[in-house]
Amino acid sequence: MTAVSGIAAGCTVLCPAPTALARPATTTAPVPTALTAPSQAPAEDAARGDESVRTVTDGDTLWSMAEEVYGSGARWPDLYRASRDGIEKAARSHGLPSGGDGHWIFAGTAIRTPAPAVKTQAPATKTQDPAAKTRTPATADPHLARFERQLARSGYVSQSGSEAVFDLDRRYCEGTLFSGMWPNPQSPYIVSNLPEVPGQTANTNPPVTWRLREDEAVVLIGTTPPPEAYFSFDLTMVRGSLHTGPVLWPAVGDPVNRGTVKTAGPTPFGQPFALVMTGHERTRTEVHEMLAASGLGGAINDATVPPAMFRLGLGEDADQFLLGIRTAAPEPGFEKALDAYRDAPPLQILRVRPKGASADQTKPVYAPAPLPVPRLRTAGTGATELDLNPSLQELRQRIIDAHPGFEARDVVTERGFEQSYPGLQSNKVIDPPTPGIGALSNDADDPLSPSFSLPDGSFVVAYGTNHVATRQASYSSISLYADEEAAVSVTAKNHRDLEGTARDYLPGSPDADKLYAWTFSRAGDAGPTGPHVTELPSAKTDFCAQYGAERPVDMSRMQAVARAYMQPETLTHPALSSLLLDRLLVFTPKPKSK
Repeated sequence: MTAVSGIAAGCTVLCPAPTALARPATTTAPVPTALTAPSQAPAEDAARGDESVRTVTDGDTLWSMAEEVYGSGARWPDLYRASRDGIEKAARSHGLPSGGDGHWIFAGTAIRTPAPAVKTQAPATKTQDPAAKTRTPATADPHLARFERQLARSGYVSQSGSEAVFDLDRRYCEGTLFSGMWPNPQSPYIVSNLPEVPGQTANTNPPVTWRLREDEAVVLIGTTPPPEAYFSFDLTMVRGSLHTGPVLWPAVGDPVNRGTVKTAGPTPFGQPFALVMTGHERTRTEVHEMLAASGLGGAINDATVPPAMFRLGLGEDADQFLLGIRTAAPEPGFEKALDAYRDAPPLQILRVRPKGASADQTKPVYAPAPLPVPRLRTAGTGATELDLNPSLQELRQRIIDAHPGFEARDVVTERGFEQSYPGLQSNKVIDPPTPGIGALSNDADDPLSPSFSLPDGSFVVAYGTNHVATRQASYSSISLYADEEAAVSVTAKNHRDLEGTARDYLPGSPDADKLYAWTFSRAGDAGPTGPHVTELPSAKTDFCAQYGAERPVDMSRMQAVARAYMQPETLTHPALSSLLLDRLLVFTPKPKSK
């Protein structure tokens, strides 16, 4: 059998070669095979009690096994804990010091599968608010159950919400949003839906924004995403109506990302965690104590909502908040796991607050105890991409020379979105084509191109530095959008797609692997073809027809956004001054000579 290497807990099977130690194979995307019962399981790995036993086969992962047994790959730690001795013994027998807490599993290893929890409807308790929705989780989360018991003992009440993908393109086409606002097509946003507090004025932006009582906390409990280049839990403020626009939409501090998240396990991926969002010191302290008593003491993350900057409260004049979860670029072999995570997020969001005597729960119970504005992570290391500029200019000329039958026009991206805190102070609203703040994460630089015409028969080549290859980012991409006011997404390519593409034009350059060049074409057979070309829909395409809607989108007008997320050393956005800005060459056919 072939050996395959993994990169995170529960990743990928290491299958032993017949006579030698297992070695990583060249393939990076193994296809899981069916699980089978063991034919000769060791005595110490036999089934016992309410457990059964499965044998690891080529291509299996703890994640895929948990998906089959429990319906959720996020429960792979249950399999590891039940089978730790066998997993570690197999790793040592194949020359590894350990199984890396489930990083490596070998074909032939017996995996115990504790019986899945019975699906039951959570009983109503005296701590649940009358307005709370009944919750039936796909699998029981012991941390959540313990936390809810702690709430009951501590005199808190809670209301449950839900998590689901919010498709901005679809919502624009259906008329729910005033604009698509440049969504990342490779990272559909998972957002929170929370009920209103009894006595609260109706939210102007249901269902994905919410207000926060001065002594209230919003708590997210669950499992982090599977292995991927970047994920984050990003709290933002929305002032205005997403339906009618424009909106002021800044980040509330730094997001919790894959580099900073605290979990209950050895990796940032597929692990239990909690996120606490509040602006009240006493409430945060008490919620932390309840989470610690629930088994999440080392896995508590904070998103502070500082009252010095944001208007807390439940009235119409209070700010509204939105929790967006970004997930991007799964590691090879984890594409289906990430799809499953997005389809049914293993997360539960609660709004919790000290219980008052009145049925109207909009008034604070605790005296004011505002949390201070937290420090932001510092951007920039002093490293720069600017030394690559000569090679970038050579790449530009080679691209032009490769298409002699077309005229080329330069389009350069520029700083499009203001940083959140300066933008908040200067009231920079997002009102496409004006980008304003635009929910720009503090983890990202998002240079934006001017709008340009791309009629049928033409094509555009995006080129620049691969910001991951230069270590300026953990995730980067180039995305195209249609209609400068609708700002809906058409297509995107990320840093993995872009690897090696500059060699099409610079085959002998030592800098080629730090650059990229990708073509987006409406020229058909008359234009460029090949593996690094994306065929675009016609400029006459009815974009909203795919959603069964009729809202117009001008597909002939395009814009590009070049994303660069989380520099590995700083765990925040790259310093914009260190980046070579991504560029575009728009090609149109030359007039035929008479």
